[in-house]
Parts: sequence; C-alpha cells; structure tokens
Amino acid sequence: MRVTVAHEGKNLPKGSPTPRRSRLQGTSDYQSVRRLLFYEKGAMSFQAREIEPEVLEKILKASTSCAWLGKWRLVSVSKKENIVRVVESWQSGLRKIGQNRDVEFVERWKKAPLLIAFCQPRKLDQFHFVAGDLVRIFSVQEIGTAVRSIELTALAYGIGLHGIMGILVPEVVEPINEVLEIPRDHEIVYFGLMGYPDEEVAQRFPSLNQVCYAEKWGNPVASNLT
Repeated sequence: MRVTVAHEGKNLPKGSPTPRRSRLQGTSDYQSVRRLLFYEKGAMSFQAREIEPEVLEKILKASTSCAWLGKWRLVSVSKKENIVRVVESWQSGLRKIGQNRDVEFVERWKKAPLLIAFCQPRKLDQFHFVAGDLVRIFSVQEIGTAVRSIELTALAYGIGLHGIMGILVPEVVEPINEVLEIPRDHEIVYFGLMGYPDEEVAQRFPSLNQVCYAEKWGNPVASNLT
C-alpha cells in the first residue's frame, strides 16, 4: 500500500525528501542579498581600523565554501608591520617598470587592515580527461567564487574589498612573492585589500541585456528581464 504524508497541502510518497522553502524566496532575504551584490559604493581607501578577530575568521572561512578542486591556497596578512612590508615591496616593483605615480598612490594601502592573496600551482596535472591547462582555468574560476564569498561576507560587516589587477604584472608581483614567501612553483592569481571604507566611489553596473544573451549568442533577452 502506498503511504503518503501531508506537507504544506501536498501529499508526498512516504520516504520522499521533505521540500524546504528556500531562504531566498522571502522578499526581505532577497533584498538583503541584493544589497550586498549591488553595493552602491566601492572602497578606494580604508580607515586605520582593525578587523575584529571573530569577524576576520568568518570572512576567511567563507572561502572554504568554494574548494571543490581545492588546489588554491589563501595567504592572509593582517599584522600591520607585514602589511607595510608588502606594500613597500609592491612599490619597489612599480618603480622597476617606471610607474612612479602609482608608487605614491598605493601608499594609502598601508592603512588597510587585511591583505589577501589567492595562490595556486603554476602547473596542474590532468584531471580525468581534462588537460592540465584546462584544470588551471577551472582552478582560477574556483578562486573567483572564493573571492566573491569572502567579499559578500565582509560586506555584511561593512568591510570592503578592492582587487588589484596590476599585481599580475611579473615585475610587480615578484617582490611581493618574496615577502610572502610564495613557493616558486606557485603564483598569485588574485590579490586584494580589505577594510572599513574611507574614500569611496560610486559603483556602476551594466544592464542585463548588455551582458546576457537568451538561448544563443547575440539573441537579446526579453524586455521584461532587463
């Protein structure tokens, strides 16, 4: 005999998984998430204010939710003297490539209470039928999701994140690698500064139809989705 149990007005076969209401189905929950995703201003400098240890732990732990492949490692720098050393090594790299104007600009980052550097091996082995070069791409994607998890958690505490693309330039990153003692067979894939915002700039986000196609390339999304 088929036995059913009542759940939210529906009859389900006994032993079926009980459907759970998504936390994001509630309007208030969605608005909270949206506020973090589409934050109005981004940090361009930080207050000289430390991040509380329990908050710092929550921020860093958020990265572990994105470690399916798990080839990356995160180096976090929160001691003031070490932050200064990293920034000074960064400035040294900028001088090597003649970016003296930027040397002055990044002086502000010595106030940041937290630096993060996501690293991964320069070469990765083949995974099942996926070649090592493609595994490396996937690992970079995984780092991107870890960065976003860190950022969203930090924003919940009023802490901003500012990523630095210039760190990817070999002459700039090499002095930083030395200070952080990154192994030679690893590379920094993402470098960011975090803290309570001081100077901020308005964020601009594209409309959906600027970045999204429907069903196939070049096909605009429906007007009611833009």
